[in-house]
Amino acid sequence: MNIKESLSYLMKKLKEANIATYGIDAMIILKLSINKDELFCLTNPEYRLNEKEIETLKELLAKRKKKYPMAYIQHIKEFYGFELYVDENVLIPRPETELLVDTTLELAKRFINPKILDVGTGSGAIAISLSKILNTTVFASDISFNALLIAKKNARKLNADIQLINADTLSFLNTKIDIIVSNPPYIDEKEYNNLQDDVKFEPKKALITKNGTEIIEKLIKEAKHLCKYLILEIGYNQEDFVKSFDCFYDLKKDFSNLPRVAVFKF
Repeated sequence: MNIKESLSYLMKKLKEANIATYGIDAMIILKLSINKDELFCLTNPEYRLNEKEIETLKELLAKRKKKYPMAYIQHIKEFYGFELYVDENVLIPRPETELLVDTTLELAKRFINPKILDVGTGSGAIAISLSKILNTTVFASDISFNALLIAKKNARKLNADIQLINADTLSFLNTKIDIIVSNPPYIDEKEYNNLQDDVKFEPKKALITKNGTEIIEKLIKEAKHLCKYLILEIGYNQEDFVKSFDCFYDLKKDFSNLPRVAVFKF
């Protein structure tokens, strides 16, 4: 098989598997399989793949046909202009979560050298973005040690100053800081069953809780005596819940005009 034939084959198989982005995905799988860039693929249509390259191509195709996320196949996801390494140990950062960074940057202006903690950091996307933009140290915690290894890898790659802590929610914090930010699990078990297939390859513990609000409520209660502002990503159906707290301060909507970020002031 040459490049032209391989690309046609990949597009056909992905389209048959109802992959909406079959054209883009086909090119990415081809590039990864032969370890070449897109320009090479487009200008060398007669280049013949060797047995190992064909084997790799078919392995990646089989994964994608099962709706395995392209971000995990590439081990790359862009967030806030930074290219992050991701794998199945961490959630894939999403554009909506950039609103958490926007909101934190806005509130950080109210402090001189703000002390910020990112809870449930995962890939480190939020903490790294804040550290790079504010040019400051950002603390980042996660209950998953494997997730912290990914965050550490990304921090080194991007030369970001983040301090990593292996802990559950705010149990480790014994001193006041300015801002706590988090993208906690906020999907309930029923809603999880209706999610797209590709999402179900992501770490379930980072996505769901029994009723979707336990961790949000826990963070609000724990943060009361520990920070000035708590900034949380929330579900589209949790606006009334977060507004029920006396400490509720502000709500930000995402580009789909859905409730996305709740701010609490203490």
